[in-house]
Amino acid sequence: MAQAAQSDVIRPAPAGVLPRGLAPTAPGGGVRLRRILGTDWALGWLLVAPVAIILLALLAYPFVDAFLMSFQQRFIGKAGTWVGLVNYQNFITNPNTHFVKAAINTVLMTGAAIGAKFVIGLAMASVLNQRIPLRNLWRAIMFLPWAVPAVVSAYAWRFMFDTTGPINATIAHFHLRSDFILFFADPKLALPALIGVVVWSGTPFWTMNFLAGMQAIPYELYEAAEIDGAGTAARFWYVTLPSLRNVLLVTALLSTIWTSANLTQVFVLTGGGPNYATVTLPLLAYLVAIPGKQLGAGAAISMMMMPAYVILVYFLTRRMLSQED
Repeated sequence: MAQAAQSDVIRPAPAGVLPRGLAPTAPGGGVRLRRILGTDWALGWLLVAPVAIILLALLAYPFVDAFLMSFQQRFIGKAGTWVGLVNYQNFITNPNTHFVKAAINTVLMTGAAIGAKFVIGLAMASVLNQRIPLRNLWRAIMFLPWAVPAVVSAYAWRFMFDTTGPINATIAHFHLRSDFILFFADPKLALPALIGVVVWSGTPFWTMNFLAGMQAIPYELYEAAEIDGAGTAARFWYVTLPSLRNVLLVTALLSTIWTSANLTQVFVLTGGGPNYATVTLPLLAYLVAIPGKQLGAGAAISMMMMPAYVILVYFLTRRMLSQED
């Protein structure tokens, strides 16, 4: 018994000898990486690598290439020549480039469209949030302009605004005017007509977001406001609108980015005419780079739009992360 008890006693290992089952670990970079990144850092990077490669190939490389190209005088099919800031200087100082006109049209179209989308989208969401007959059907119909491809809707509106389209046919049938309205041939009407098409196609996005935000508002807030004597307008102003603040900001930022970068509808409906009355920065970049074959100058226009987009994306990301917190 004494011998068995003595054999069960764990004696300390001699100096320099590790206990059985433990292998020496060599200090180095691998241990430091495991301490900083975790034990499965290699597997994590292996799983993320395909996505990182795709993003670098589709986003990072084209952006860097366009940025470097904007400092070159480069034509399609030819090698570029480094010219520094000449492309940027030419667009800013030369009035024949129509850059200032395109920038003004982009700001006007974006601002007017965002304001109209906000008002119409909020009104439509308020109606569709009520218990009305065939509510689901009206919601589906409301979604159609957003679901239709931009090219299809642009050609449809081009036909509607044409002299043989239903708008001018209605004017002629009721003798409202003595002549047809040439919407896209009149510099004073082309931009408002284009803004109307942009508003028509983008309003459902605002309506859907506002409707989702309204349905997330607790009904107890409306009951408490009603008990305090608040009417319909007061409940909308002090309960609905403050609750939609985050939804409004995110929707406005996203819609501003998409509207200002809109190329399809402008290209199909007006092509920038008449006499550059509806040209925007994305369309001008296309016209200079592809039909004009000046890739460097076209890239410079796109790069001059980047600071505004960086600011918008920064505030959008900051707002979305604050909502998650």
